[in-house]
Amino acid sequence: MKVLLKPFVFFVSRLKYGGKFIAVSLLFAIPLVLLMYTYVTEHQSGINATKQHQYGVTQVNEVMPLILLVQQHRGLMNGYLNGNVESKFAIDERQTEIAQRIAHLNKIFNSDKLASSKMDWQGIQEKWETLSASAESMRANDSFKEHTDLIEDIQRFIVDLADETELSLSNDISTSYLTSLLVEELPALIEHTAIIRGRGNGVLAAGKLSLVLKDELVLQSSQTYADLHSLQKIAKLLVEQTDSLDEQFGVKVQATINAVSTYLLTLNHQIVDRSILAMNPDDFYAEGTATIDVVKEFYGIVHNELDRLLEREKNTLSYSMSFMIAITSVMIILVIMFYLAFYRNVIETVRMIRIKVEDIAKGDFTKGIQLNTKDELSEVGQAINLMQQDMNKVLAQNKFIAERTAASSQELMAISHESTQAMQQIAASIQEVSDGTSSQRNTITETSTAMNEMATGISRIAEAASEAAYVAERATESAEQGDLQLASTVLQMQSIKTTQLESTQVVTKLDEHSAEISEIISAVMDIAQQTKLLSLNANIEAARAGEYGRGFSVVAQEVGKLAEQTSQSGEAISDVLNIIRGLVDEAVVSMNRMQRETDEGMHSIDLSKQMLNHILGDIKVVSEQIEDVSSSSQELAAEMEQVTASIAEVASISEKTSNEAETMAAATEQQLASMEEIQASSEELRDMSQQLQEDMSKFQLKV
Repeated sequence: MKVLLKPFVFFVSRLKYGGKFIAVSLLFAIPLVLLMYTYVTEHQSGINATKQHQYGVTQVNEVMPLILLVQQHRGLMNGYLNGNVESKFAIDERQTEIAQRIAHLNKIFNSDKLASSKMDWQGIQEKWETLSASAESMRANDSFKEHTDLIEDIQRFIVDLADETELSLSNDISTSYLTSLLVEELPALIEHTAIIRGRGNGVLAAGKLSLVLKDELVLQSSQTYADLHSLQKIAKLLVEQTDSLDEQFGVKVQATINAVSTYLLTLNHQIVDRSILAMNPDDFYAEGTATIDVVKEFYGIVHNELDRLLEREKNTLSYSMSFMIAITSVMIILVIMFYLAFYRNVIETVRMIRIKVEDIAKGDFTKGIQLNTKDELSEVGQAINLMQQDMNKVLAQNKFIAERTAASSQELMAISHESTQAMQQIAASIQEVSDGTSSQRNTITETSTAMNEMATGISRIAEAASEAAYVAERATESAEQGDLQLASTVLQMQSIKTTQLESTQVVTKLDEHSAEISEIISAVMDIAQQTKLLSLNANIEAARAGEYGRGFSVVAQEVGKLAEQTSQSGEAISDVLNIIRGLVDEAVVSMNRMQRETDEGMHSIDLSKQMLNHILGDIKVVSEQIEDVSSSSQELAAEMEQVTASIAEVASISEKTSNEAETMAAATEQQLASMEEIQASSEELRDMSQQLQEDMSKFQLKV
């Protein structure tokens, strides 16, 4: 199945939703249009055929009166030629009526609509003209035969009309039976009855019946009875097959059969079976005409019924076609509306998903997506909401961690900075201790070597003690001056801090003024834009004014250029102002850093002052001790021997102390280097945490 669908999936995947809908619509629309075209064509063909049938029925009905008139003319002429001169007036009337009917039919059959029947009609017309011109000079039998041949031609012409209009090819059985009655059965019945009327009229006018005429009348009577039997059979079938026949149909059928049967009985009683012909020929002719009128009346019912059935068939086909077209049109409209609604729903859903994904890409995680659909795209929306919730949680945790990391990095940097300073002080102190122990070791060595000279130099101790007291006093003064200098430095640092705060305030005001300038520049750019619009409108009005507005057009163009330059200058100033505001922000950050460093410097100065106070106290103690040394110089000589013994031990301890001090100094230097690396790492961590905070600030998270 996947292999079968692969080319279709490949094709559909290359199209957008609009193209997909169009492709699917065409696949459904093309066969639907073909089916509708076939259906409408077939129904329209049926409607056209039915109209053609109706036209044929109308033309047959137009020709039928001509047959009746010719039949009457034949009967009257037969009586006239057999001695009934009183029928001359009626003959002239029939000739006039026939001429009028032929003139009426000429208008119909001379058109191109029935081209194949046109030649036949012209032959009938020419034959009638010849017959009407020579009928009175013919013998009765010849005249009768010529009339009969003409009537047969007209009957064949009617059959040809039915064939040409495809009336005889109808698929409906009721229409077929009625067509048979209209075209063949009833014209034949009327013709046979008319022949009997004409021959009987001639026989009665002549007063004698020859064997030939008798056989002919008997033959015509038999054919007429056969026509009645066929009529009765067809009428029975019509009644059985057709539910909507006229109520008078059955009555008229029976009336026709009765009238013709009665006329045939009159023929037998008054002519065929009678040796003496006593009936008035006009009465026999009148009875025959009345009988034919009954048949003609039934013929009219058949014509009306056939026309009604054809009209119903045409209306049925028209209604069926119109109903199908209406239903199909409504369905097509509904399908189009559903397609458009489906397309719009899909496009709107995709648009909402695209907007939400773009918001997420921009860092907006505050709002979820709400899709007004229940299809598979709603699952995509739910997946996006779940992803947004998970990302919101993750980013919120990252943001919290970034804030904690930034705070910790600041604390670590401050601690590492303080530790570095402390380690520097410790390193300096240890270095001093190391130097002191080295000096002490050297001194002890010298003391050990010069101990023998101690006795001679003891007298100089007092002088040295006095000098030491003087030096201690100067050291005390120097320490006090150092304390004063530190106090001055503290005041200077406080002044620097105050100046830095004032600078921060000035820079902050500068940033505020820069923002105000930015607003003013925006207003200037808006005014420049409005000026450009006014310049454009002025150019339009100047163009409308033609030659009189040319100078105004030049001014408007210059104003437009000035507005464009103003807009460009405003944009340049705005760019420079943005750079200045960025520099101001950096200056604020630098001043804040300077403030922190100033605070740390003041803290270090406080520590130095405390240490200097300790040193000053120690110097005072040393000064007092020097005085004690001066007073104890004499005691020193007495204790010289003990000192000599202790010097060796002190020398050993000094050696160890010097070695430990050097080791401690090296370790302190190494720890100081490590603290500097920690401080550098803490600064790097601070920068990274600040960058992380800046990156996280781009995301708008849902609380």
